[in-house]
Amino acid sequence: MLAGTVLASVRREYPHLLAQELQGDASLRPPRELHPAFYGSYDWHSAVHGHWALVRLLAGGLPAGLAAAVEATLDEHLRADRLARELAFFAGPEGRSAERPYGWSWLLRLHAELDRAGDRRSAATAPLASHLRTRLVEYFGKTLAFPIRSGTHADTAFSLRLLLQVARDVGDAELVDTVTGATRRWFAGEERLAWFAPASGGDFLDPVLTEAALVAEVMGPQELAGWLRRTGAEETAVWAAPPAFRPDGQDPATVHLEGLVLSKAWCLQRLARALPGEDPLARLAGRGAAAHLEQAGGLDPTAGFNRAHWLPTFLVYLDAELAGS
Repeated sequence: MLAGTVLASVRREYPHLLAQELQGDASLRPPRELHPAFYGSYDWHSAVHGHWALVRLLAGGLPAGLAAAVEATLDEHLRADRLARELAFFAGPEGRSAERPYGWSWLLRLHAELDRAGDRRSAATAPLASHLRTRLVEYFGKTLAFPIRSGTHADTAFSLRLLLQVARDVGDAELVDTVTGATRRWFAGEERLAWFAPASGGDFLDPVLTEAALVAEVMGPQELAGWLRRTGAEETAVWAAPPAFRPDGQDPATVHLEGLVLSKAWCLQRLARALPGEDPLARLAGRGAAAHLEQAGGLDPTAGFNRAHWLPTFLVYLDAELAGS
C-alpha cells in the first residue's frame, strides 16, 4: 500500500542527500538535527511532499492500524518545536535558496492540505509556510529574471502551478496575482516551443508540457488553443507519446523517467480538459493521457528506495489531478 511505503520513507534518515550552502563546520550535522521535521525520504523536498501524501491518503481513508501509525508520525514530525527549527534554518543564510522553489512550493501545498482538512497540525506548519510564501512571492515577482525550463526540480512552471493550486484552495489573492502575472509575463507570449524534443535521460518533468499545463490554468479554451498552435503543438504528435525506456530501479535518473510518465499523464489530462472538446489537440492530448496512464499501470513505486522515497507522491498527485482537485 502506498501509505505504508511513504510512512517508511519519511521515517528513514539514510541514505540522505543534503542540498545546502555550508557556512562553517557547524553546518555539518545529521539530517535529523538539521531538519527535525523533514529528515527522511532521501532529501528535504521528498520528505515534505511525502507528508503531504500521507495527509491526503489519511483523509481518503486508511485501515485503522495504518491510520494510527500515520497519525503518530504526523504528530511527531509536525510538532511546533521541530517546525520552529525548520523555520530558523530557512530564515538563516544556509536556507536562503536551499530547496527553492520546488521544496518551498510543496511545503505550501502540505500546509494548505492540513488547513483544508481542518487538521490541528496546520497551526504548527503555518509560520514556516508564511515565511516561504513571502519568499516565493518575492522570487517569482521580483528576483527571477527568466523562467527556468528544466525537467527536474528547478522548473519554474511546475512550482508556479503548484502555488496556483494552493492559492486558489486557500483564497490567497496576492499569491494568485503573483502566479498569474508571472505566467502571463513569461509564457503567454511564446512563439515557438520544442514540442518535437525527445525526453532527456534524467527528467521527471516534460518542460514544454509542464508549461502548457500551467498556461491552461490562466487561459480560456480558445486562447489556449491559439497558444498551442502558435507554439508548434499542431506540427507534431511526439509530445503526446509515452517515453520508451527500460526501467531500472537501481539508477536514480532512470527512475526519474518513471516519474515523467506520471507527470506527462496529468499534464495531458489537463490540456484535454481545458481545450474545446471538438479541438483535434484535445483529442490528441486525451489519447496521450490514456497511453501514459496505461504505462503507469505497469510501474511499482514501492520497489526499491530510489522509487519509494518520491514516486508514491507523484501517484497521489496524479490521482488528485484526475479527480480535478
